[in-house]
Amino acid sequence: MKSNWPTMILSTLLLLGCKANQESLHNYVQQIEQSASSQIQSLAPAMSFQASRYSQQEPRQPFVLPQAALVVDQPLARRDCWQPTPRHKSGKLERYPLQKLKLRGMMGSEGDLSALVQTPQGDVAKVRAGQYIGLNNGKVTSVSSNRLVIKETLPDGLGCWSTRMVTLALK
Repeated sequence: MKSNWPTMILSTLLLLGCKANQESLHNYVQQIEQSASSQIQSLAPAMSFQASRYSQQEPRQPFVLPQAALVVDQPLARRDCWQPTPRHKSGKLERYPLQKLKLRGMMGSEGDLSALVQTPQGDVAKVRAGQYIGLNNGKVTSVSSNRLVIKETLPDGLGCWSTRMVTLALK
C-alpha cells in the first residue's frame, strides 16, 4: 500500500495542473473569434450566355477530315523506303495478334524443334522456323528450347515499313 501513495499524489497533481491551465486557452480562443472578420465578399454577377444556331455550309462525310486539315496536319509520305513483299495470309495463327498467342511447349530434338502455340480459343498449333504467325506478317526466325523468336513488319503510317523482333517465351 505504501508504494501506491506517491503515484496517486503525483497523478492528482498532474490532473489539477491541467485544469488550472484551461482558462487562458478559453480566453485566447475568444479573442481570436472576436478579431476574425465575419464579412463575406459577394460573388461577381453571372455572365449572360447567348446561344447561336449552327447552320451547315456544305455536306461532308462525318469521319473524313476536311481537305484543309489533311494538308496541314499530315506529313508527306515517303516512297523511297523499304516495302515488304506482298503475300497472302493463309496460316491459322495469322488471324491473331501476338499478344493473344501463348507458347505452350516444344517438340522434337535440338536440331529440329517445333513450338506448340495456343490460340485464344484454346486450339494448339505446331510452328516451325520460317512459318508466319500474328497479324503483322511475323515470320518465325528461330525456335529454341524455351522461346520462339519472331520478326514482325510494321507500317509507320507514311507508306514505309519497319521490322522488330518479338519473343514468345514459355512461362
